[in-house]
Amino acid sequence: MKRLLIVFIALLTVANITSCKTVNDPPNPPVEKIKVGGSSEGYPILEILEKAKNDDSIEIIFMPSSQSSGGIRGVKDGLIDIGVISKQLTAAETSDKIKYIPIVRNLQFLIINEKVTGVKNLSTKQIQDIYSGTINNWKELGGPDAEIILLDIPEDETEKQILRKHHLGENLQITPKAIIFQEDDQVIKSIATTPYSIGLVANSQELEEFTIQSLNIDNVIPNKANIQNGKYKMTQTIGIVISSQPTSVTQKFVDFIFTQEAKQKLELEGYIVLDLSGKEGVGE
Repeated sequence: MKRLLIVFIALLTVANITSCKTVNDPPNPPVEKIKVGGSSEGYPILEILEKAKNDDSIEIIFMPSSQSSGGIRGVKDGLIDIGVISKQLTAAETSDKIKYIPIVRNLQFLIINEKVTGVKNLSTKQIQDIYSGTINNWKELGGPDAEIILLDIPEDETEKQILRKHHLGENLQITPKAIIFQEDDQVIKSIATTPYSIGLVANSQELEEFTIQSLNIDNVIPNKANIQNGKYKMTQTIGIVISSQPTSVTQKFVDFIFTQEAKQKLELEGYIVLDLSGKEGVGE
């Protein structure tokens, strides 16, 4: 009986302590959600920033990606809080309902499968000949005797438009042998696994997962230094649009984007960070 009484008193004591702790502990703050939509090219940037902020009171919800136009329209219609875009706003897209904020400039480049040996550089003319089908064997470019497999993306993708602007030209007809992919990540994986293939991609962490090679263009290396000195032209500006009257939690997250901590995280991932005017940021 004495032993039972001791056990009962012990249990009662634990219950009282637990009860007091429950009453006295402050409640967990509610989690505020930010809905993000738009261009898939910018999703990794927002993911890096979310991880850097490390704020349990904010949850970023990534909606199924679409294109830059979808991100702009989503913010205008109040369906999302942040629209990710991989291009500059056009005059028609500008509105007093939204605010555009450029965040980074990102490299894009041509990559080749590891079986393409002996090819390190392509001239603009050679790129045009590959995409038109005029050149269809790597041997013509100093590589192996193998058919060139061109993995391409749709014409309305920002990367393709940039390639046309700087190297292909607006009127060049793409060879019907080109294999079209809808998403960048599909191109990266396919080039890694398709012998003798070539394609256009934007810089991303995913590139580190595969054995592939980027090409110089007109003897210019695609790197940060050559972006800054203007020698390498193929870059895209990735930014966001928010409502001109954003929610407090959205504004809080946007404010963090332009802290030194956020800039350093993005720079470590190879991005060139911009300030609000679209110029290269501090330390660039």
